[in-house]
Amino acid sequence: MMAVLFVYLGFMVFGIIFLCFLYRFIDNNGLPRNWPLVGMIPTLLLNIHRPHDKVAQILRRSNGTFFYTGLWFTNTSFLAISDPENVRYILSSNSSVYLKGPEWLKQFDIFGEALFNSDGEAWKRHRRVFHAFLNHPQFRQSLSKVLHQRIEEALVKVLEYVSGREMVVNLQDLLVRHAFDVGCITGVGFNPGLLSIEFPENRFHKAMSDTLEAAFYRYVMPDSLWKLQSWLQIGKEKKRSDAWKAFDDLLTQFISTQRHKSKKSVASSGSNEENDFNFLNCYLTGHEITGPTPKDSLIRDNLVHFLFASDDTYSLTLTWFFYLISKAPMVENKIREEIKRHLSMKQVEGGLQIPSNYDELSKLTYLHATLCETLRLHPPIPFEFRTCTKQDFLPSGHRVDQNTRIIIGIHAMGRMESLWGEDCYEFKPERWISEDGKIKRESPTKFSAFLAGPRICPGKEVSFLLMKATATAIIHNYNFHVVEGQNIGPKNSAFYQMKKGLMVRVKKRWS
Repeated sequence: MMAVLFVYLGFMVFGIIFLCFLYRFIDNNGLPRNWPLVGMIPTLLLNIHRPHDKVAQILRRSNGTFFYTGLWFTNTSFLAISDPENVRYILSSNSSVYLKGPEWLKQFDIFGEALFNSDGEAWKRHRRVFHAFLNHPQFRQSLSKVLHQRIEEALVKVLEYVSGREMVVNLQDLLVRHAFDVGCITGVGFNPGLLSIEFPENRFHKAMSDTLEAAFYRYVMPDSLWKLQSWLQIGKEKKRSDAWKAFDDLLTQFISTQRHKSKKSVASSGSNEENDFNFLNCYLTGHEITGPTPKDSLIRDNLVHFLFASDDTYSLTLTWFFYLISKAPMVENKIREEIKRHLSMKQVEGGLQIPSNYDELSKLTYLHATLCETLRLHPPIPFEFRTCTKQDFLPSGHRVDQNTRIIIGIHAMGRMESLWGEDCYEFKPERWISEDGKIKRESPTKFSAFLAGPRICPGKEVSFLLMKATATAIIHNYNFHVVEGQNIGPKNSAFYQMKKGLMVRVKKRWS
């Protein structure tokens, strides 16, 4: 039996390789050719090093809606869309028909029952908790305090250390460490101290990166292949299993430590101190935000979601932001002039200056425009996934059968000439500024970096605060020089992270 299976797989592999070779000599107007048995897999394999750009190209040439056919007898086919009307229909006006569903859970089972994975009443309940927490006055006060402290005591100190020794540093890694420290303090009340001159091992981010990479491959691979890898504990499934264990070990430690700390605080003073206000503590103390304390597994799931959202999303956007402005010195100079004009600065150690009043960050229109332009070109989540729960017809006229898997090409939407004009590939912050000097508010079904409809990101404003506070402290005090010869491009992952990071040299602006 095993011999027959290996012979079958051998013929399959040979056939796919032959079709990949043949594909190079057959023009199909730039669209994937649907071959017998193997579907459009040759196109996928030939572009596995650039799936985001290939999807964008295909969607441009197919007017924003394209059905990808996978291997026969496997559930690897999907409908890809970037047409704003179809996006609005799926994410907003008819969102009850297009759910995360079992296909999403298969990819992101590591999130368990959290907001990220849930539908229906469970989703509404989790969203109320997240929305209430992110908008609570104590959280806003705590976030500003923590962010200011981590920028002054960690971020600029590490940059000062690196610049003083003329070291090459991975800016993506540095920003991820900064984001994770801030997320842990506000999320679980614990500072892991990952951003320090020692650069300790970042187990959580490695686990996160491995999880997101495995999720990407689970979506495009036949179930039988990734399940076999999982059973044999090899390849990306082995990394994913190790990541799951790392998450569980870390979060079990967080929950145990915070529970002990919470009980100790109540025993000594009769109530929790204001300084103990964090996402985990709200769950453990039955705060009005979360209600009665749920089971530990649900707390764990929502903590994973919180740390994912507070770690990768804004740190990855800032990495692309610094890469883009390194190639556009006029943009960088305009941001510096705006900072100088609008922000009150606090003098800190080493002659450095950091923002002293985060309320003033709202005055930085050009910086906001530059961040929006970065998110348009490099959204932290390049694809959004849904499953159709019953037969339906899109505004474009396309029929969608029940259980059809859908990919919304957020990355592709930022590269559509029909949406952004012929200069859609250009980095141009000015496109976000109106004639009266204010920020243009684009429809979330055109600019979908934060999604749209009922599931629009509840942390959008918090993300902009984090990005602006971090970016201003860095830009005002340092110059960055991107090391030449790097192969800058995104990793094949559910998040849009740079494949090998961004290696830079840091130089202090003030003597």
